[in-house]
Amino acid sequence: MATPEKLSAEAIDAMGKKELLEALHAIAPLAFLQDKKLAGNVANVAKKAKKEDVQKAYEDLFQAGTFASKDQIEAEALADSMKKAAIADEKKAAAEAAAAAAAAASGPVDDGPKRFTKIVNKNGNKLNFPMKGDRVKVFYTGKLEDDTIFDSNCDVEWCKTNKRKPQPLVFKVGSGQVIRGWDEAILEMSVGEHATINIESEWAYGKKGQPAAGIPKDANLIFEVELSAILN
Repeated sequence: MATPEKLSAEAIDAMGKKELLEALHAIAPLAFLQDKKLAGNVANVAKKAKKEDVQKAYEDLFQAGTFASKDQIEAEALADSMKKAAIADEKKAAAEAAAAAAAAASGPVDDGPKRFTKIVNKNGNKLNFPMKGDRVKVFYTGKLEDDTIFDSNCDVEWCKTNKRKPQPLVFKVGSGQVIRGWDEAILEMSVGEHATINIESEWAYGKKGQPAAGIPKDANLIFEVELSAILN
């Protein structure tokens, strides 16, 4: 991206710490902010950071010249929030596994009903189903219940509008790298299958939602999914 206009020393001196931090967040890539320990919610970071540290980071950014565009910043924020959600899901799964092990002596644990439904739109080969830990290749479009698309790697118009390159998502299924509804539903699909997966919020993003992606709290999600391939 083009080099942004740099604030003058006088302007920086006149700015509050939070205001300067906001200016830094508007042009800095996530990796730079993480390296300077200035990533995260601006209000929370401002409570701990010193203004001289924020000012030095601002100067270092212009010296390095590694600026980020608005689209890059938004994409990085979404990727980071999804990573955190996956980590939270992994921790939750580990806690559930520990609870199940502790309760094993008293008999099997009922995990309750599935929190998703799957409607098959096109049958797969009904031979090749992924196992937990398999790397899979998936095309998808995610929607809210009002049919608003919030993410896709195959919808041509959405990808064009959001400057995304249509390409398959590759991940290890059943390992907590995606939301639980995906992990569970894709294990029931065979290669080539197209399905509509309706996921209740508990197995999606729950009470926190994903505001950066336009997903409100307690939102039920709808995914149009194609299991393109199992890679191992």
